[in-house]
Amino acid sequence: MEFDIGTIKHLGLQMYSTLPPVIAELVSNAWDAGASRVEITVPEGTYSDTSQIIVADDGDGMTEDEIREGYLVVGRDRRAAEETDERREPPHRKYMGRKGIGKFSGFGIARRIEVESCRDGQVSRFVMDFAQLEQAAKKREIAFPALTPTGDVVKGTRITLSAIQKYRNRSVKLGQLRRALARRFSVIGNDFTVVVNGAVINPEERDLRRLLASDRSGRSYLWEFSEEIVPETGWMVHGWMGALKQTDASVDGITRGIAIMARGKLVQEPFLFDVNPSQQYALAYLVGELHAEFVDDAEDTVATARNGLVWDNEANEALRRWGQTKVQQVAREWAERRKRDNLAALEENSLYIRFKEETRQTSNKRSVKQADKLIRDLIQKNPDETPDGLDKVVEWAIDFVEYDAFWELAQEVKDVDISNAAKLTNLFREWEVVEAKEMSRVTEGRIETIRKLQSLIAENALEVPTLHNFLREFPWVLDPRWNLIDDEVYFSRLLKEKFPESDTVLEEDKRIDFLCVRESDSLVIVEIKRPQSVASVKELEQIERYVSFLRYHLEKSTDPELSSEKVTGYLLCGKVAQGFEPEQKVANLKRAGIYVRYYSDLLGMVERSHKEFLDKYEQLRASKSSQLPASDSE
Repeated sequence: MEFDIGTIKHLGLQMYSTLPPVIAELVSNAWDAGASRVEITVPEGTYSDTSQIIVADDGDGMTEDEIREGYLVVGRDRRAAEETDERREPPHRKYMGRKGIGKFSGFGIARRIEVESCRDGQVSRFVMDFAQLEQAAKKREIAFPALTPTGDVVKGTRITLSAIQKYRNRSVKLGQLRRALARRFSVIGNDFTVVVNGAVINPEERDLRRLLASDRSGRSYLWEFSEEIVPETGWMVHGWMGALKQTDASVDGITRGIAIMARGKLVQEPFLFDVNPSQQYALAYLVGELHAEFVDDAEDTVATARNGLVWDNEANEALRRWGQTKVQQVAREWAERRKRDNLAALEENSLYIRFKEETRQTSNKRSVKQADKLIRDLIQKNPDETPDGLDKVVEWAIDFVEYDAFWELAQEVKDVDISNAAKLTNLFREWEVVEAKEMSRVTEGRIETIRKLQSLIAENALEVPTLHNFLREFPWVLDPRWNLIDDEVYFSRLLKEKFPESDTVLEEDKRIDFLCVRESDSLVIVEIKRPQSVASVKELEQIERYVSFLRYHLEKSTDPELSSEKVTGYLLCGKVAQGFEPEQKVANLKRAGIYVRYYSDLLGMVERSHKEFLDKYEQLRASKSSQLPASDSE
C-alpha cells in the first residue's frame, strides 16, 4: 500500500474518535459489498489489551488482487473507478462510499486492524498495524504479510479492531451505539440486517416518529415534506420534522436536530440548519430526518468525515435556505398548537378551577380580572409552559388577589416580556404584600440550603450530578446576584462539545460540569470542579479559553441581544496550586473579567450575603416564642 502517514492520521485518528462513526464506516462498506447481514461484536465493560471489536459481513468478499488493486488504494473513488454509482451484481443497490478512506476509520479508536476476506473460496488475511505504518512513513509504502486464514470466514469480510485505545476507563453504552447506528442508516430492514451482540437492530429503533409528543386531540407534532426545493432542478427532499415530549437529551439519549440522509446513509449529523436555538424555544424539542439524494450525486458535497455537508455549492446552499424556512415554520406552528393546548388544559386544571371558585366572592373584581388575564397571557406568550408550571402563579394569585396592590403589580407586569412562570413568581416574591409567614418559609428554606451545601463540601461531592444539580437549583449560594438562564443547557452543551475533557485527567481534578447564569447584563460561565481539586496554570488557561470561545460565539450570533452580551467566567475549585505562575495567572485573569472562587469561601459568603434573611428569621422566631404560653415556649 502506498500511503502518506499524515493522511492516515487525519483520516483515522483525528476524524473518527468515537465508536458509532467507526462502526458506521464498516457497515457502509458491507452494504457496498452486497451484504445482507452484518454482525457486530462489542465487548461490554471497560476494555483491556486483549479486547476486540469485530464487524463481519456476508457480502462479496475480496480476492488478493481485489485487496491489492482496490481496497489498499488510498482515496480510491469506487464510483469513478467502476464508472457506475451502483452495483452491477445482485443485490442491485447504490454505493454509499466514494472516498476510499473508511477502511482507516478503525485507527480512530484502535492501533491494529485485521482484515480477513473470502471470495469464491479464496481467503485472504492480513493486519494493518499503525506502529508499522509509522515506521514505514519515510518510504511511503508498506507490504502487509499474508497470514494463515483462521477458518472462521467462509463468505464475506471480517474486520477485527484490537489494541483499542479508547474505553479503558469507561464502558461502551450499547443502547447508545444501537440508536446511533439505527439513526445513521435508513436501509436497515428486511434485506439488510445489522446485529449488535446478537440482537438485531429493527427499523422501529430508528423511527423517532413513534416518540413524538401529541396534542390534546391525539395528533402528533409531526410535519412531513416531499417537495422540490427549487423549481425545475430535480432537487427533491422527502422526510419529516417533529417535536419530542421533552428537551433533555440526557434523559432519552436522542440528539436533537434534523438529520440528512442520502443513499440510505447519514450525511449530515442532526442540526437546525443554522437557526439560532436561543431564539425559539421550540427548537429544543425538534428532531427529524430528511432524504436529499442530490447532495451525494455527481458532485461530492459530503465532508471527508462523512458527518456533515459542504455548503459552498448551489444545491446545498438552496437546501440550507429551504431548511431554515421549514424549521422556523415548524417552530411557529408548534408554538401556536401548544398555546391552544395549554389554554384548554388550564380550564380543566384543578388549581385554576379553585382560583375561579375562591375569587367568585371576592369584592376586588378588578384584581380578579387582572389575575385571570395575567395567567392566560403567560400561556399565550410562553407555549413551553405546561399547566403544572403555572400552579405557583395561580397559588400566588389566590393568596394576594384581595389586595389593591395586586392590581397595581399586575398592571406593571402586563406589558413586560415574562419568559416563564418562574420569573413571574419571582416578581411576586419581591412584592411588598408578601406576608411574614412567606419570609419565614423562604428564610428557613435558605438556611436548609446552606446546611446542604456544607454537607456536599464535606463529602467532596462524590456523586458528580449531585453538586451540579444543587448549584443549578440554587445559584444564589455562589453569588446572590446570579439567576439561572433559559439557555443554560444550550451554552453548557456548547462548551462541553467544544472542549471535551480528556480521559487522562485525574478523577479528583475532573470537571463536574458547567453552569451558565445571569448577572445583571452579563452571561456568567462557571466551570465546577470538585471541592478537593487543585487548579494549576493549565486549568486557569482552560477557563480563559472557555470565556474567549463564548465571547467570540456571541459576537458572531445573529441574535442582536446575544451579540451585545458580556461574558464573565468563574472557576470553582478547592484551591490554586502554589507558586509564581498560577498566582500571577489568577491576578491576570481577574483583570480580564475571569475569577476564581474557592469552596472554602462559599459558606462565609452565603452567610454574609443572606444576613438580612438570617436576622429576619431570628426576629420571627422570637416573635413566635413571645406569643406562645410559657409552657409551650419552654
